[in-house]
Amino acid sequence: MKSSNKQVSGFRGAQGAACYEINRSTASDAATGVLWAVIPYTTPELTRAALRHTGVCSDLNIHVSLVDVQVVPFPCPLDQPPINQEFSESRLNNLFKESGLPGKTSVLYTRDWLEGFRGLLEPKSLVVLATKKRWWPTRQEKLARALTTAGHQVMLLPVVR
Repeated sequence: MKSSNKQVSGFRGAQGAACYEINRSTASDAATGVLWAVIPYTTPELTRAALRHTGVCSDLNIHVSLVDVQVVPFPCPLDQPPINQEFSESRLNNLFKESGLPGKTSVLYTRDWLEGFRGLLEPKSLVVLATKKRWWPTRQEKLARALTTAGHQVMLLPVVR
């Protein structure tokens, strides 16, 4: 299976934020019982932890969609972000290859980080997030709360170090 999927379609989300969505569910996935888990890229350490915990579920026929949602500032067009696209893709592909899980990677460019995830996910998607244990709410915990409120199933994994 290919580890990278560059077939994305663009649309305008709420408040004019440009987002991209991945068409990842097919009729064959439903027939074969493939479970898709979305893992947002946060940091290399936390993303590795989420991939490692997802890999433990090998008997569930799980496939991973590793996604890096990057914010592009307003003056720049979405198709020409100031972020090095090749670096972003190679960083994501390297992490994904280390895991050895089936699935794909995608780098998405948007104006708003949370809107990017809301536009990306299908209803009731399974999202796996790792977070460092802090006494204040982390960025990952805020994302998990927002996605849970939106009706998605979020697995939040505390990483202690």
